[in-house]
Amino acid sequence: MTSPQNLAHLAALTRAGEARGRTVEEQADQTKHAHQAKQAPASDAQQQHHTTQPDQNRGAGPDR
Repeated sequence: MTSPQNLAHLAALTRAGEARGRTVEEQADQTKHAHQAKQAPASDAQQQHHTTQPDQNRGAGPDR
């Protein structure tokens, strides 16, 4: 079980798994930043044209 060959194999698998994990995280970060960049102008436009609804900011009343 703990032969040098098995330990070397385990170490290689661990390194490969960690490298894949870093790659996935980097791709997720890039996708997230690209998505945020596309959404930023749209969210600015939505904030400028926001209108208050009649029931907004009242909370749940006794009749709800």
